Amino acid sequence: MASTSSSAPVNPFVRPTQGENITCEVTHNTYTMGEKIGEGSFGEVYACVDVWNNDLAAKVLKPLKPHEEVKASALAELQKLLTLRHPNITYVFDAFEFRETFYIITERCYCPLTNLFTMEKFSGRSWLLPIARGLLQAVHFTHLNELVHQDIHAGNVFTTFVKDEMLPEDGDRQVIQFKLGDLGVAKLFSEIDATNTRGQWMLPPEALDSSEFGPLDRRIDIYHSGLLFLQLALSREMQFSSEEIRAGKPRDLALQLPAPFNFALEKALRRHVSYRTASAMELWRDLNSPALSGEHAGEAVQMPLSAVAESGDAPSEPSIPTSMDDPPARRAT
Repeated sequence: MASTSSSAPVNPFVRPTQGENITCEVTHNTYTMGEKIGEGSFGEVYACVDVWNNDLAAKVLKPLKPHEEVKASALAELQKLLTLRHPNITYVFDAFEFRETFYIITERCYCPLTNLFTMEKFSGRSWLLPIARGLLQAVHFTHLNELVHQDIHAGNVFTTFVKDEMLPEDGDRQVIQFKLGDLGVAKLFSEIDATNTRGQWMLPPEALDSSEFGPLDRRIDIYHSGLLFLQLALSREMQFSSEEIRAGKPRDLALQLPAPFNFALEKALRRHVSYRTASAMELWRDLNSPALSGEHAGEAVQMPLSAVAESGDAPSEPSIPTSMDDPPARRAT
């Protein structure tokens, strides 16, 4: 009987040591390894610098499976990163095998958005639109390439600073950017699977019950972006139980925000996929929609549940949905 991959041996995990120089045989670039700065399910991340003095990060893949399977996973992640070359997606510099361990070298970001919530007197609404502008451009580009991230949250969106080449030693870097990372979990439209969303607290309604809420498609990323923006708008990290997600609690919270965040985020967080915001570009337009004019201009308007229709356009006359985000009754034409 032919042997299966499950019977193949798993290599020991050979970690780099701080100060070690590791050279890629293809690019001839040498990386001086620094301290460990992160760890995920499939790898450890180390700070490093190259011969050009670029601040980089080395993702070292854990040998959780036999060598050939780990190699295939590394090549698949590398191909996604090479395909998704965009200013708002973490940039890949190199990839290679060293001591039968796989390295992926990317730009080193300053911190994930989770760190922002620990800032004293953090006001998330002042950060929301700048973050949304970067993140939604990355999501739009990802979808154009027929990939879905499926795991967008504050830990996978990063802040980074642009170095002034004329003052390379100046630590006071003033230009900040926001980038989407951890593209290893991204899948083609045809490969979307609820298990690719690792945090159970952020499973979209359609992952919990597709027969009720609709199919799994790229709008998973819209829902997750809406969850992140909701937390920024409320200036606190939040997690939701499956029961709360089914009941539409994230959307309820969005409805209590001032305009235009209430309109934009309740639409992105609708439970039924067919009535949710369709694209990253549409969500960006909604976030930048003008506030109510006239006597209510400048007010933080609270939107009652009954005033929100479950479609892309407002109904021609007021109607009350039969549930939180069911489509409103249409007037006969």
